[in-house]
Amino acid sequence: QSGFFRIVRKPNYAAEQMIWVSFFLFSIAAQKEVASIWNWSAIGSVLLVLLFQGSGWFTEKITMAKYPSYKDYVKRVPLYIPSMLDNWLKLKQE
Repeated sequence: QSGFFRIVRKPNYAAEQMIWVSFFLFSIAAQKEVASIWNWSAIGSVLLVLLFQGSGWFTEKITMAKYPSYKDYVKRVPLYIPSMLDNWLKLKQE
């Protein structure tokens, strides 16, 4: 694999989830009351992250059924969160 797909299996999904979590964090920073970290944007962020989690698991199941060699890729590359140690070792080998 090359590019982002060498680091995580679903880079688009991972980036989209990070964007929604970032929106939530910005909404906390924009609040006048710092005491509360919950606001209405938390609902949207949580629901969208759950949607992408479900979609990711669903597409993983379909892909594994369609391509038997995908299981080797699954063992080597994490789904959403990259393993920094593995990536550092891969770069060092090149």
